[in-house]
Amino acid sequence: MRQDSTVIGILHPFRIRYTVCSDGRTEIMIPRSRRSLGVSVVAVLAALHIVLSYFPPFVGFRRMSIVLEPMEGIIGGPYLGFLAATIGWIGGRFVRPDSFWIENLFGIAEAVGALGAGFLATRKWYLTAGIYGALLLAFLAHPLARQIPLWTLWDTYLGFVAVFVAAFFVRRIRDEKPIASRLVPAIALIAFVSVELDVMVRVFMLTVGGLYQLYPIPVGLLAGVFVAGAFQTPVEAAFCVLASTLIGVPALIALEKSKILSWPFS
Repeated sequence: MRQDSTVIGILHPFRIRYTVCSDGRTEIMIPRSRRSLGVSVVAVLAALHIVLSYFPPFVGFRRMSIVLEPMEGIIGGPYLGFLAATIGWIGGRFVRPDSFWIENLFGIAEAVGALGAGFLATRKWYLTAGIYGALLLAFLAHPLARQIPLWTLWDTYLGFVAVFVAAFFVRRIRDEKPIASRLVPAIALIAFVSVELDVMVRVFMLTVGGLYQLYPIPVGLLAGVFVAGAFQTPVEAAFCVLASTLIGVPALIALEKSKILSWPFS
């Protein structure tokens, strides 16, 4: 005969009721208030993403919404952060689409960047490394990689290495009360990984995905595109890291002190 025991657990700042069944299963009931807060988190982050999409890029070719990718993942977690960035990507392109239709598809890279940041923030760094590594290996194994100077992706290689360094600093901030001195290196590294993962998705779509043919970009000109990107994308990454650190660190500390939201949410 089934005998279940009900226990009250605490997940700050909400009470969550869960039932431990006789067969070892655990059934969790999340209060409606937490679900509502999750919807609010996604809505706010997605709205900010759309608003930032209006602004022309400060540097490089990507929209200003890239500066929000790391914070979407850190605050919302991998899944809600991905959802918020996806809504922001679609909404931003719907309201202000890129001049050439194919460029709108590259917005999915913003959602993947938020996903990678979320996995890092929740200590699932190996999933970020897996996504990043799979995209990088697929590109390197593709015939087009013979036509492109591989040194041009130097910052993307650094981004992959930064996944493992970021994992170390994230462990430090989640084991102790978040303070600025510990948050700064962790947030900076997560932001760098996030924006470089964004780059890697775009590279994958352009080459392995074959989108270069839809522009169309002759194979002979791809090398020039990547050489230009070798100087442009690191500037974008630096801008994103700076913005995430200067704005994100105070915002995360304020969220913790307010007791309104414990990040990452999901």
